[in-house]
Amino acid sequence: MGKIKDYCQDFLEGGGYELGYDMDNLPELGEMDNVKKEKINVWEYKGLSEKEYYGGKTNGNDNHKTTAACD
Repeated sequence: MGKIKDYCQDFLEGGGYELGYDMDNLPELGEMDNVKKEKINVWEYKGLSEKEYYGGKTNGNDNHKTTAACD
């Protein structure tokens, strides 16, 4: 695995998955530490509401979240 991919995987495993990110949907590299520190959900990062981000359905705590596997 390359250094950048390792860094991204560390971000995801260190809290990124819980915030809604996956390998196909990451913040900018330079913003990852702040996103994790400030606990910025993926929809907030993209300037959307949770409902807008998930296409009209909130994802709340319903355990229906999907995450992409690392290739």
